[in-house]
Parts: sequence; structure tokens; C-alpha cells
Amino acid sequence: MSTQFQHKDIHKGTWQSPDNNNINQIDHVLTNGNKHELIEDVRSLRGPNIDADHFLVKVIMKQSLPTIYKNKNKQEINIKWNQKNLQNAVKLKGYCKKLYENLIKLDEKEDINEEWNSIQQAIKESANVTIMKQEVQPRNKWWD
Repeated sequence: MSTQFQHKDIHKGTWQSPDNNNINQIDHVLTNGNKHELIEDVRSLRGPNIDADHFLVKVIMKQSLPTIYKNKNKQEINIKWNQKNLQNAVKLKGYCKKLYENLIKLDEKEDINEEWNSIQQAIKESANVTIMKQEVQPRNKWWD
């Protein structure tokens, strides 16, 4: 990550040789997956005395909440329906019939948002009964 940002050469080196003639960049910042977007800047700090031949590496990161907090109230957004059941003609007709029954039961509302929410609920209810949700297979954290 530290080679991605443009800095003067004096801010790139992270290790100084014992003879004080050579400065090399041997300390780097590694990120996991798509977290590289959170890093805004990486540079070495030569000023702090840490009694070592390495310089401190400073990383500036964006602070963001994990997606679990962002989508706390929106858990139903990521529902995946079983598409194989939609390809089955019998199940598809059953879904259409159930959806038609649920939509006929609805009464008209004055507020358009309430109307939309009731239509959404009818669609989800009929899909839950006939199509069913697709089981999510867990991903492997490490791939070998």
C-alpha cells in the first residue's frame, strides 16, 4: 500500500542502513480484501526516536461503520429467491395465483407510500410461500 501514494523520496524510506548511507523501503502496509479503499495516505515518519534503524510508518484511514450497522433496519434487502422454482412452470403459476389473491385483498389507501408498502408486502408474502428463499452458502475465508 505504501508505494501507491506519491511522496518525496525522504518520506518513502522506512529503514536506514547502519552506515547511514542507504535508505530503503522495506516496511509496507497490507490490507484485507476491499479495505484498501479506506486508506487515504501512507508515509514514514523520520522524526520520532524509537531506538531502531526503522522509521515509523503512518497510515491515515477513513473511519466508517461496518455494514452491519448501516443495514441494521434493511436486512430484507439482500433476500435471494430460489430461481430454480421460478423456472418450474407449476411453481410459477402457483406464485402468480397467490400474488393475484394477495393483491385483490388489498384495499386502496390515500397515502402512496402506504400503498407501495402493502404491495411490497403482498409480493414478498406470496414469494415466501411459493418460491422460497435461496439458501446462502457460506464463503471460505481463505482460498487454497
